[in-house]
Amino acid sequence: MVEGAAGEGGTGRSGPEGGAELELDFRPDAASHGWLLVHFRTTLYGSAARPVIRFEREGAETQAPMPAALFGLGTWIGPVPEQTRRIYVAPPRGCSETDFSVTSCKLLGYPELLSLAWKRSPARALLAAALGAVGRRADSGEILKSILGATPLSRYHKWRAASERGLDLVGLEAPRDSWRLGPHIRVIVHDDSNKAADAVRATVASLERQAYPNWSLALVGTENTYRIDRPAIQVERGAKAEHLWRGLESSDLILPISAGDTLSDYAMAALAEFASARPSWSLFYADEDSIDGGRHVAPELKPDWSPIRHRARPFIGRAIYVRRRALDGLAQLAPADALRPSTWSALFAAEAGPVGHIRRVLLTKVWNAPVEEDRVGVPKARASAATATIIIPTRDRADLLAVCLAGLEKTTPRNFDLLIVDNGSRKPATRRLLDRARAYPWVRVLEAAGPFNFSALCNRAAELATGEVLVFLNNDTEAMRPDWLVNLIGWAVDPGVGAVGAKLFYPSGRLQHAGLVLGLCGYAAHIDIGAPAAYPGYLGRFTVPHEVSAVTGACLAVQKSKFDAVGGFDADRFPVELGDVDLCLRLAQRGWKTILTPDAVLTHKESATRGRSNVARRYAAERKQFLAAWQDALRDDPFFHPALSLTARRTSLDH
Repeated sequence: MVEGAAGEGGTGRSGPEGGAELELDFRPDAASHGWLLVHFRTTLYGSAARPVIRFEREGAETQAPMPAALFGLGTWIGPVPEQTRRIYVAPPRGCSETDFSVTSCKLLGYPELLSLAWKRSPARALLAAALGAVGRRADSGEILKSILGATPLSRYHKWRAASERGLDLVGLEAPRDSWRLGPHIRVIVHDDSNKAADAVRATVASLERQAYPNWSLALVGTENTYRIDRPAIQVERGAKAEHLWRGLESSDLILPISAGDTLSDYAMAALAEFASARPSWSLFYADEDSIDGGRHVAPELKPDWSPIRHRARPFIGRAIYVRRRALDGLAQLAPADALRPSTWSALFAAEAGPVGHIRRVLLTKVWNAPVEEDRVGVPKARASAATATIIIPTRDRADLLAVCLAGLEKTTPRNFDLLIVDNGSRKPATRRLLDRARAYPWVRVLEAAGPFNFSALCNRAAELATGEVLVFLNNDTEAMRPDWLVNLIGWAVDPGVGAVGAKLFYPSGRLQHAGLVLGLCGYAAHIDIGAPAAYPGYLGRFTVPHEVSAVTGACLAVQKSKFDAVGGFDADRFPVELGDVDLCLRLAQRGWKTILTPDAVLTHKESATRGRSNVARRYAAERKQFLAAWQDALRDDPFFHPALSLTARRTSLDH
């Protein structure tokens, strides 16, 4: 069995990344087909990140990211691989040995596992039990993982309550000696609408509960009176904004908050710790939620800094923090103007340096409080005269290819040529279609018989491409709008952009692709697959161009010079699966970000040519190579919050 861990039988050791790991007490003879339940705690003063659980087996090892303990308490449930000899837990990045502990862990028997699943989803738990009873343990296990590894966003209040704890002021949240030299935080309470005195009192009460002591208060627009244990700066409506931060050093911090909103007890401490570790950074934001009738709702668990997304649809919200030196341009504004959401959004949008994301819920808003529209302007693909070469690998299935080609004939402007890579088609209908295609001056057919290797076929075609931009396109796609290509090209020629992906739908109209999440389903997978066509995505991400970690090769555009710079697709390690993700990650290593644009829309009959059966078995070698190459990246997708589930295909809370 597994018993205890940190402080309860666990031992420390150095992990692969050089940090300390905890070895769990474990008897391998009891691990046959077992599932493990682990409870852990992390400090609330650090930005949340995922711990990692690692299983050492005879001659091999596997590991899995665990959920971030967003409110201090975390839980992980998962299967123990067969032949496991030892189990280790690596704390989240940035956590010292004193900032993390495993409080309990044990193996779960199958009946206990089913009981936990039954409490969450009786119907699906029953299906898992039925599959297990007929020997389909792998299928049963996948269902159980999906049940136990995700909580719908609609159950956020209950999820938060189960994972929340108070400050441990003699342990994980003991006051830091470094706070004596930490930045001063000027809290600006803004009451532009003269809210009820209770609203102001609630805000001030949350300030008085702060663990971090080095702060002061400025009041704007409030006529309410209340007692507080420190003097407050009262700024009149006609004053200049510079009065709000008078007396502060350039590196000190401004924390604006609207009357009625409240700070988490650890908010200032988390801000001070995060900012002190990044002295040259000036702008920061954190996660937030809302309160509605005593219930916490609408969690805004944000991505790391995504400037393209922010310019399109500002997502930083109200949990924002700025160093005094960044506000010089606002000094002469009236306080009310300086505190408008649009002012802060523009300030972040104009920032050329790094912007910090504190992955903690530091602010709770009053639900349905009026929020000023603060869009900065949706960025569009730049107008470009660049040409493209569209590359379509195909083998037979003339029915699919004919529909794909019809969509290309309707594409405007006609600033592209087409290179069809025929991988040994034999059927007469396909040969006739290819012969007709050759008659067009903008179409070439490259004969490339042999075993199907998507990456090699694309690389071979790329060598012959004449366009400035390469567009890799599956033969089972169909353009839904004539401007799809020009929107891809416009982003691909941006100097800071590498791969560009399109929004893809199944023929049924359901969402098939709007970006991939690293670590989802163990490797990388499409998020929110199967969602309705009108679904805007979590925090509206599907409605605007935005940064993602990877896009699918079913429709992927990239400037040829950038593609060549990274050596194209890796045909040796990823002949069919995961080569697109690998390409995006290698482009990112060179500083080129991956973009998903909703302005390029196609339908995709996913895997219509190759089929979808036994995918895991067919591509086991590629998946093993992918884990070996990118295991560290799978732990932390910067555009997918670490408190969100890596088990559920639809955006959900982790566990």
